[in-house]
Amino acid sequence: MKKFVVPFFTFALLLAGCGGGGGVIPGVSDVPVEKPVSDSLNESAAEEMGEQMAEEMMGGVDIEFAEEGSGEVVPWPAQMPSDVPVFEYGKIDATEASPAGEAGAFVALQFREVEEGGYAKYEQDLISAGWTIVTDSAWTDEHISAGKGDRSIDVDVDPMGEGTAFLYYFEE
Repeated sequence: MKKFVVPFFTFALLLAGCGGGGGVIPGVSDVPVEKPVSDSLNESAAEEMGEQMAEEMMGGVDIEFAEEGSGEVVPWPAQMPSDVPVFEYGKIDATEASPAGEAGAFVALQFREVEEGGYAKYEQDLISAGWTIVTDSAWTDEHISAGKGDRSIDVDVDPMGEGTAFLYYFEE
């Protein structure tokens, strides 16, 4: 499992670049370039330095993700408030969280292998935990918006038709 500290909008770029192996020479289509063994050793050092720089720039935003194809599952983030029900209807692929208790705090999660009916089950979990469902009727039944005081949760279940889900928690 990898752990990084970067802004969420770079999350997709981060995952897209985690393939490993050779590369392609810029400007020359489909010409493979093999990485020397020493490059692999330097990747760990570069990754650590990148993590430190990102942490300084972003003020401690924390990202964890399971490496593609590894079968790993990322744990439920510790920064998530206890009154937010755990989404138990899929496996966590990635999380991002700002430091807990700060104004504007957020937690974002990405799930894979979401079970059929996960949306309806999680909506009931939210209601049972005291959250008010405020979903706009213009959305399909795969979207949940819920509120509790100055906090909100948005959930998109299977937006890509691939058994995925995204959960976003925000504090004002």
